[in-house]
Amino acid sequence: MKSPATRGLWAGMVPLLGSAGVALVVGFGLGRATAPTEVFHSPVAGKNTENTEEKQELPETTTPTEEKTASASDVIQAAAISVPRQRDRALEDALDKAGLEEVKKALAWAEALPEGPMKKAALEKILERWGELDGAGATAYAMQIYGQTGNSGLLRDALEGWARKDPQGAINQLSSLEVNERLARDIRRDLVGQWTEQNPAAAASYASANRNTNNWGGLVSAVADEWAKRDPQAAATWAANLPSGLDKRSAIYEAIVGWADSDLNGAASFVASQPAGESRDAMAGTLARQIGREDPAAGLKWAAMVADAATQERAAAGALVDLYRRDTNQALQLLQSSSISAQVQQAVLTRMTNRGPWWR
Repeated sequence: MKSPATRGLWAGMVPLLGSAGVALVVGFGLGRATAPTEVFHSPVAGKNTENTEEKQELPETTTPTEEKTASASDVIQAAAISVPRQRDRALEDALDKAGLEEVKKALAWAEALPEGPMKKAALEKILERWGELDGAGATAYAMQIYGQTGNSGLLRDALEGWARKDPQGAINQLSSLEVNERLARDIRRDLVGQWTEQNPAAAASYASANRNTNNWGGLVSAVADEWAKRDPQAAATWAANLPSGLDKRSAIYEAIVGWADSDLNGAASFVASQPAGESRDAMAGTLARQIGREDPAAGLKWAAMVADAATQERAAAGALVDLYRRDTNQALQLLQSSSISAQVQQAVLTRMTNRGPWWR
């Protein structure tokens, strides 16, 4: 399928493609650096140059280096690579050096490809680069495709490309698009996560101002998840200081899980040092589940630290549920020998024996 915006550009690509339609034997079209003309000095007047050579210092010269650019032909050649990982890397490398016009030429070529992995990979990478260079134009094209096919993949690619340089602009544009609420929510979460990679403080500020406190896995959760990969203590501290809400518990969960996966002792020390309250309960409950998978007895000790009864029920059930499914008697013995109250123990058993998820 060729869009009207690219039909004219496609015509210009015919000489590149040749009779085969997808010609891949193409030149790179890269600029070449030219060395400056060599400098010579004549003998100084009045000096005897027959027996004595006059030593003269030549001025330092440098060879100017022109920035290499990529053409649509380079993109075509990269797309032809059969190994997916190598193809993606080659496409990214070529497109990173391509300007807007070359990107549009590559798009016209990719539109004419038969359906398959090559076309899919090429369009994804092309839309990402187009979004980076011209977010509004790439998004308009992707929305046209979405309207015709219902496929939102290229829209995601265009907006993610836009967000590389202007995440706030990409998110604002998303808010103006006519897409269903669920799709908009999913894309916005991804864009906020991408923003966190670039500037966690700015992304955190945006997420804090656009919370849905009744939603597990909202924007604050996306920030905490991504931030914890780089600075888990900062992510956990930020999440702990959020006002109450289901999304706060989700953010704490993401921060502590991410931290525990990379440095369990560091995460445990941080949680143990926190003042009693809602945030520590959520942190300790998360550790109870994480640690309990391997060591249920140790997980129960973290659950016992939780003050809120309902949160403690979930924490203890999380610590024991895997063992309970393998060895019910041993799980019961551990629970009964713990410091958790008899009332909470009964609630934990109910959670683990019900057909529904234990955490609800």
